[in-house]
Amino acid sequence: MSNLDPTFKGHIDRFEGGVLQGWAARIDDESPVELAVYDDEGGLLGEGVADLYRKDLESGGINKGKHAFSFEINTLLLTAGRYLIVRCKQTNKMIAKSHFKIENAEPTASVVFESLVGNKLSFSIYNYGIGAQSKVLTFSIGSERIATYGFTNNEKLHSGHIWMPAKFLDNAVHLVNVHVQGEIAIYGKFEVSGDPILTPWEYLNQSREIPNFISKPASADSRYESLTLQLNDTSRIVDIENLSTAHTVLVEGYQDRKVYPTFTLPKCSDPVVTIIIPAYNKFELTYHCIASILLAYNKTSYEVILADDCSDDETKNAEDIIGNLVISRNKENLRFLRSCNKASEEARGKYIVFLNNDTEVKSYWLDELVAQHKSDERVGLTGSKLLNLDGTLQEAGGIVWATGEPWNAGRDGNPFDPAWNYVRQVDYVTGAAMCITKSVWEEVGKFSDEYAPCYYEDTDLSFKVRDAGYKVLYVPHSEVIHFEGQSHGTDVTKGLKQYQVINEATFRRKWFNVYKKGTKPSLESLHLEKDRNIEQRILVIDYATPMLGQDAGSHAAIQEIKMMLALGFKVTFVPANLAPMGKYTSVLQNMGVEVLFVPFYLSLDDVLRRRLGEMDAVYITRYDVAQKYIDTIKDAGKPVLFNNADLHFLREIRAALVKNDEEAMEQALLTRDEELDVCMKVDAVLTYNTTEQAVISSHIAQASNMHITPWIVEQKDCGPQFKEREGIAFLGGYNHTPNTEAVEYMVKEVMPKLKIQRPDIIFYIYGSKMPDHFENFACENIKVKGFAETLDGVYHDHRIFIAPLLSGAGIKGKVLDALAYATPTILTDVAAEGTGLTNGINTLIANDADEWVEAIIKLYDSEHLWKQFSENSKILAEENFSYQNGVKKMRKIFESVGIFTSV
Repeated sequence: MSNLDPTFKGHIDRFEGGVLQGWAARIDDESPVELAVYDDEGGLLGEGVADLYRKDLESGGINKGKHAFSFEINTLLLTAGRYLIVRCKQTNKMIAKSHFKIENAEPTASVVFESLVGNKLSFSIYNYGIGAQSKVLTFSIGSERIATYGFTNNEKLHSGHIWMPAKFLDNAVHLVNVHVQGEIAIYGKFEVSGDPILTPWEYLNQSREIPNFISKPASADSRYESLTLQLNDTSRIVDIENLSTAHTVLVEGYQDRKVYPTFTLPKCSDPVVTIIIPAYNKFELTYHCIASILLAYNKTSYEVILADDCSDDETKNAEDIIGNLVISRNKENLRFLRSCNKASEEARGKYIVFLNNDTEVKSYWLDELVAQHKSDERVGLTGSKLLNLDGTLQEAGGIVWATGEPWNAGRDGNPFDPAWNYVRQVDYVTGAAMCITKSVWEEVGKFSDEYAPCYYEDTDLSFKVRDAGYKVLYVPHSEVIHFEGQSHGTDVTKGLKQYQVINEATFRRKWFNVYKKGTKPSLESLHLEKDRNIEQRILVIDYATPMLGQDAGSHAAIQEIKMMLALGFKVTFVPANLAPMGKYTSVLQNMGVEVLFVPFYLSLDDVLRRRLGEMDAVYITRYDVAQKYIDTIKDAGKPVLFNNADLHFLREIRAALVKNDEEAMEQALLTRDEELDVCMKVDAVLTYNTTEQAVISSHIAQASNMHITPWIVEQKDCGPQFKEREGIAFLGGYNHTPNTEAVEYMVKEVMPKLKIQRPDIIFYIYGSKMPDHFENFACENIKVKGFAETLDGVYHDHRIFIAPLLSGAGIKGKVLDALAYATPTILTDVAAEGTGLTNGINTLIANDADEWVEAIIKLYDSEHLWKQFSENSKILAEENFSYQNGVKKMRKIFESVGIFTSV
């Protein structure tokens, strides 16, 4: 300890659960001390400040005691057997060294938050290494321990709960850390927000209009969201008074309702969807449900048919209370099933939605259901995510086990859990909220009369739809709150509810030969059994979530995933940063991709520990991601397909040569060694062009595992003709250096020369993350446009698309987009790599400023040449970059590593 700075005093007291605690102070100096923590090899682990008060420090004469610290350090960077060293951040002087060595920082389980209802915090423990030994989980918020939980269960999956202290039930967001006493590993980390009002909402309904209680229901946020979306839509005329009435109805709730203010549904002569709501009395529920339909924002046109089964309450006057409501009123009591079948005969929509009257729908619930039908004609039936009144999950699709027993998947779980938030095929969807194509409804014979009066008709319908060759899908972003048990109660020995038991036997007899092929009921196997009709499971890893429309790499990632889905694979995607990215994550989930993110997974290592075992193969993009995890994956015996995205070292070498930068060249050579090491370890190497393939093969001396990654070009409208266009255009993402270099080269080297001969030809610069200095390029013949909301403007408005790339690697998505639009191009050799474009046939190649000027003028002025290039580009796109060819190529790539599919 002789290396300690004598102007400081300090000590490391404890290191547990990723949190380092101790104290540090300057002698005779009250100011807080900024700290940096290292291991004894100099690796930076974290930073913090010693500014917390401890009475024992003041009693011991350490100034006034405000010198304690407690902060988290990065356990992923820890190496066992080393010591921790705390230094002053400003001076780098040593303040304290741990008296203990770092132990293994790898957790043997993951703790995942499920729900916080009242003060009961429920969680799941994924055990992947604890075994039968006893562990004590410690739950902390900041430096305060809030609860402990003893765990000795040897099961792979275990559920538990703790009680949140009242002081943290304050509607604020708190970060809960979970670790094991005496261990440095972090077992879980999640944010919670607790309500100090613990009384269930159904008992507070009388206070629904009192300030501070209006927003208490779990559905309050979605109502506010619906109002905002409705009021922000400038494309339609909004009846604010009508919306206000619907919103007030929902806020007041259905309980004890005696007064029914009138409101009006949208009038539609040709609705896309017919919503059928079966009802027998309980108009307060029906009224509430229809008000939610009006308030919820959807772009899909609809009509609402109320199937009134001889009600004797206000339901018999429903059309006088709710404008534009269609009534299918029975002359005699038909009960649920037959009443629905009868009402469907009046449906005008292409799709029929059956919706229970004890529901409240959210914005986009209808759009999401219909979107799946529109995207795939093989989809016959779709169902919503059902939520409980408290916001927890009620159902995420249904499973019928080998015993014939049906389960509502995800029941009482966390509705935000990635496991329940991707579109997937299921055994059945619930009639509380489901959408069926009208033609399919009629083809399969509607609800089967053998299940009259009710129960199991929806499960049977799902099996009939699938038996007819259609898909049955669970659609998670269609969310519906279901006040379960309000229609028929919950007692299976009374009333209509008794038919639940009777019809279960009918269903089991009818479909025994179908469901008997499954597995027996098990919470542990639920995770796998919830996915139906998949060939094999693929884990896809990339550095981040693809952001469609932002860059070519994102386009490529989306298309590759689509091809895997087309082959029947269940795709699980995980970004290395584990960050959920809003609408971009939703794009993948709506495609049917399970996307993993925090706080449900702590790290990519956590993902591999918990999920790698179920995977048949792993598809990794980018070498810097692959090199961190390749050994773990290969040790598990899983084949790895490595997509290099572009050959990083080739791009770096080219850039170093352009700049004549020796230091950059040295770094490029280091990158080369790392990148080629990955290529040597994987089972298949995928590149986007033959140039990169040849470079890699020449280094690793093998070619059998080399493949060209299929790139999909989706044909676009060719747009305006030659004379209706003007200017030349470039598009790029400027966080990518080659794109910035290309613009700078064009502006500084080419445009001044072009201006002398043709000042009328204007250069338009488009793209995201544009550097500030680009604004200085704007002049008479250069227009800086910025981010392009759609590609149509880039490729339709301008006569030529150019790509003056001096460096870079991989295939250039912007060039292939030009192919999709059949927009003629001028390229450098680098830009043309992998595209199949040939000088003089379907493009012009230019590699110096004079060649660029000559090529631009030539193509800009020749309508004949322009049309020839446009037509040839379209032919090239159809022959080389079609979706069908891409799927075939992707199949062969997977077959090369032993992954076969019957799809």
